[in-house]
Amino acid sequence: MKICGKALPPRAALLLSLDFVVLVIAAPLLFIVPLVAGSSSKPIGAVLLGLLRLMLVGIVCQVIFYYHDLYNLQTVRIPRTTIVQVLRAFALLFLLLAMGVLLLPWLAPVLSKVLLFAGFLALVTLVSRRLALPRNRQRVLVVGAGDEAAELQAIVLSSPEWNMEVAEIAPPAMLTKVLQSEKGAGEAFERIIVTNVKAQSDENLETLLSCKMAGTEIEDAQAFFEKATGRVRVDHLSAEQCIFSDRYSNRIGKRFAKRIFDLLVAGMLLIVTSPVVFIVAFVIYLQQDGPVFYRQQRVGLFGKRFSILKFRTMSPVTSVQKTGWAGNETHRITPLGKHLRKYRIDELPQLVNVLRGEMSLIGPRPEQPHLCEVLEQHVPFYKHRHSVPPGLTGWAQVRYHYGSTIEESKRKLEYDLFYVKHLSLWLDCAIALETVKVVLVGRGAL
Repeated sequence: MKICGKALPPRAALLLSLDFVVLVIAAPLLFIVPLVAGSSSKPIGAVLLGLLRLMLVGIVCQVIFYYHDLYNLQTVRIPRTTIVQVLRAFALLFLLLAMGVLLLPWLAPVLSKVLLFAGFLALVTLVSRRLALPRNRQRVLVVGAGDEAAELQAIVLSSPEWNMEVAEIAPPAMLTKVLQSEKGAGEAFERIIVTNVKAQSDENLETLLSCKMAGTEIEDAQAFFEKATGRVRVDHLSAEQCIFSDRYSNRIGKRFAKRIFDLLVAGMLLIVTSPVVFIVAFVIYLQQDGPVFYRQQRVGLFGKRFSILKFRTMSPVTSVQKTGWAGNETHRITPLGKHLRKYRIDELPQLVNVLRGEMSLIGPRPEQPHLCEVLEQHVPFYKHRHSVPPGLTGWAQVRYHYGSTIEESKRKLEYDLFYVKHLSLWLDCAIALETVKVVLVGRGAL
């Protein structure tokens, strides 16, 4: 199952689907059916309105579960943590409903029904998490050798949510022998991951085809790497793969939908956050240690340069100085700037850049021109991150930290290329939700 291009582990997808059925469909119907059966004179409009309200509560509950990591199988594996997170999730749900009743009195019946059914819902939530935990891991055969096979094994070990274990690593020349010995021992590999398909002999391809037809799952290492990590391996990427892939599609329809989304959301956010913007600007002005706003040249869409706008969070540099990577400039952060950066408040003025069309809400973070020149010389495919507009937040920002070296920038590029490859409005929405989660906990800030 995929959501916004990002593959979900099968059991996490099962949890998501099960919660939707229970919280959004089954539970509301269990509330409404007895009411309809007990009062045949109740208007159908009132019944449908009550059902919609309860379904809305179910959707809110799923969102709360998401922000409490209750769809993260690594969190669910720890029983005590799961219980604590479930209790916190329901406490937040009741708090939101109570606040809703104060503001909207018609929510009172919804609150009473949810409280009545809360124990059952909490029990179902806990039981479903326990059932989602895999009992036996899928036995995987890795066909390959050297660093690539070792890296793949490390990814499997660091991704327990995929319920796999590398049972054996077979060099290509030993594939047939390994499969025969495993069959003779009465065991079988449930999945085979091939690290270099092009390097396989005709005999190996025939053997793998036979396994595929017999029901064994067979996967290319690059495909598994991408779905397990959410990034594209630059070192194993070729121009041919990009050209002939059905992805990497930057059609005008996508760009138009993205621009409309940016204008609507950025305009709304600028209105909602305007009091915060004025207060922060006034506080920075009172400090009298430099300008309120910080402008700097950045590289935008297709390499076009623009001036980015931010609240100043660092002590000023002279006009002849060049700033480096963000991770190497932390000594210049002011006390106020530390708090502004933690909750990304310093980025709010960039909504103006979005309205101007210089940036998007979602996309690769824009980099300084002189750093781009260095990175394009050392990191393959780096310039292709500029094929989409730069953003206030992006896939790399919610999945990785600030880059302070060429190697770290290369890792960030792998996330950026994943975004470019799977570009869609739905992926933008998923990143926006994850960004809210990151901001709430202040994770990843310098």
